[in-house]
Amino acid sequence: MDTDLRNTKARLTRLALAAVIGAILTFFMVKAMSSSGPAPNHDPVGASIRPLFSIFVFVATTGFSHVILSKRRS
Repeated sequence: MDTDLRNTKARLTRLALAAVIGAILTFFMVKAMSSSGPAPNHDPVGASIRPLFSIFVFVATTGFSHVILSKRRS
């Protein structure tokens, strides 16, 4: 008998779907941020803003979409 009592497969599926949603939203957010505004900053601190903001947006949108997907009962 192969019963998944902890529902591991469904949890991993929701997390993977949330990560895909987070990656798509992050991609479009970074594209929008890159297309507007001044030219890129060449100092090291100013150049690190885009990657750090991208990581923050990915984690935040993935967490938010995971919460939304977890509340939905299938």
